[in-house]
Amino acid sequence: MYAFLLQMTFVTSLAVMTFILLRSLPRVATEEAEPSLAAWFSDWIDRLPLHHIDERINGFLFKFLKRSRVFVLKLDNRLSRHLDRVKKSGEQSAHPSVQEMIDHVHGEKTE
Repeated sequence: MYAFLLQMTFVTSLAVMTFILLRSLPRVATEEAEPSLAAWFSDWIDRLPLHHIDERINGFLFKFLKRSRVFVLKLDNRLSRHLDRVKKSGEQSAHPSVQEMIDHVHGEKTE
């Protein structure tokens, strides 16, 4: 009886070790289906380095907006200087009146 219990314990322990070994082995699919177009496209999108692209776009936008701001400030400065010159010299002396310009375009002379 002692030999029988010893053999049963040994066989049971072998069965438990085999079961644990089989559970830990990776499963291999017997049939590999060809991936669909949607799955392929999803995998392709996942491989794209989107964070690098995002960083470059942010850097470009930062530089562009900074330079645009400088351009707008320069334009504002020039317009302010021009308006100051017009205000100091007077509008009538700098440009003819609007009615005179309209008459000139229509070919009429005012006397």
